[in-house]
Amino acid sequence: MKKKIPVINAVIFDLDGTLLDTIQDIAGAVNKALADMGYPQHPIEAFYNFVGDGQTELVKRALPEKHRNAKTIENMAKKFWDFYDLEWYLNTKPYPGILHMIQLAVGRKIKLAILSNKAHYFTKKMIRHFFRGAMIRHTKNPFGIYSGEQRDKPTKPDPTLALELAEKLKVPLENIAFVGDMPVDIETAERAGMIAVGAAWGFAGKEALKKAGADIIFDTPTEFATYLESQPLI
Repeated sequence: MKKKIPVINAVIFDLDGTLLDTIQDIAGAVNKALADMGYPQHPIEAFYNFVGDGQTELVKRALPEKHRNAKTIENMAKKFWDFYDLEWYLNTKPYPGILHMIQLAVGRKIKLAILSNKAHYFTKKMIRHFFRGAMIRHTKNPFGIYSGEQRDKPTKPDPTLALELAEKLKVPLENIAFVGDMPVDIETAERAGMIAVGAAWGFAGKEALKKAGADIIFDTPTEFATYLESQPLI
């Protein structure tokens, strides 16, 4: 821990690799798009290095280097979404302990939001599917405030959307934890003036989060839930 952590009154979560283990379905759709275009496919492990910076960077990194031109990337992105739209839910699921963590946060009146570099409409679709209120024994979806990738807005690590979510949460920046599994999430938190929380259970791993400068890192969602439970009640 680099510094004394203020009381957390709100949490903004990354989606892929933080709340949801999506890597298998993402890899499957990208590989089908690659095969459809006549390019070599990748093992699932390779995709941990491809994800985190939005759709364009995902398909660009998956393409052979000599084919990373604007037109091919655009075509590849379209094919990826065509395949992903059919199979995004097949293997994707919340990480163990996530639903308990959310339930605990809601019970303690900690406000919640999601900021993803996934397309906004898809972020909305996945939130509604995986985090219905009944799943955490609550009357409504806990993530009424969220944002995904939008054409007219910069993506993470630019703090613009994080700050917009903070305004909707109505919580001081220093009391908002930004939780993510990738260095881009830690940078976003720092640039927004929020508490940078590393989710070591996700895609990048603990060492990458340490190197990125996370204020605090948790190995499991349950460990983070225990930390929230140790705080004074709001």
